[in-house]
Amino acid sequence: MSLATVGDEVDEKSLSELLTSARKNVVSIENHEDRTSQEYKDLIIMTTLSLEKLSVLVATLHLFSNNETIDDVSTETIKFMTVNAFQGYVHQQHYDFENRKAHILAAKEYYKDFHHLCQLYDLAKTTNFDLNRTNNPVNNSNRMEKIQKYQDKKNLETKLEEMEKRTHVEEEVQREIYLSQIKLWVMRVEDEIYNINCELPMLEHMEKIRGGQVKQRPIIKPKVMKPFILVKSELQKQVFGAGYPSLPTMTLDEFYDQEMKRIVEEQERQKNQPKPVEPEDPDEETKESLAKARAWDDWKDTHRRGEGNRHNRS
Repeated sequence: MSLATVGDEVDEKSLSELLTSARKNVVSIENHEDRTSQEYKDLIIMTTLSLEKLSVLVATLHLFSNNETIDDVSTETIKFMTVNAFQGYVHQQHYDFENRKAHILAAKEYYKDFHHLCQLYDLAKTTNFDLNRTNNPVNNSNRMEKIQKYQDKKNLETKLEEMEKRTHVEEEVQREIYLSQIKLWVMRVEDEIYNINCELPMLEHMEKIRGGQVKQRPIIKPKVMKPFILVKSELQKQVFGAGYPSLPTMTLDEFYDQEMKRIVEEQERQKNQPKPVEPEDPDEETKESLAKARAWDDWKDTHRRGEGNRHNRS
């Protein structure tokens, strides 16, 4: 289907122009320095609405089908596969804390739609994003998989950067550029869904705290040691004490005496604590009887029978 101007329905802009504008806004959002400013918030809202309009038009025109391969899709149509990925990314950049959970859930759905579309065209592997991947143990296999994925991503970024620098780009090269952009977004989406799965439990826990379902643990402040100046002699103590009246001074001997006093007090406190009662050994009685029997056997070996019996002597 031709991607010419669709008319007044898109404010006299073509689909390609809408996508180009949305792509620039996504880059601006990604590189924005102040994410608390009103300018950033307005950019988020404007880009969200623009991508929503673009998504509806792409769906209405039926640009993609389950019955075709990536080779059947024209070069000018391929680039619209990233629309859902852009939508997910923009929703994920909303930092409205009250509605944060709703935004990242929407982002996850857009990411999944994009990934599913890429699966249909063999540009992504089948993945179940509903599994809680945050509990998976880190082992050598998935560690190597992450390293390989990182290297593939860097190589793809380098290749894409070199192709985009060309002044004259033929259709074949332009098609490769679009496909490389899609593959990069596939890798990015997989990572972002993992981040969303990690963030959701924290947001749900905060909701329970605000709703009174879970009591927030009190914050225990650690005991802070007051600063002081450690000097070598009494003379240095007088000198530094005069120059720094707000900080106490202490000689090495005083510091040593203070530490020894603290250690002695700690040892005394441990001595005064009741000792734990050791459980009785059920085999203790058996061991004692056995020892007596062996001693009696040893005595009989060295003494004749009747030896020492003075009542029956002749």
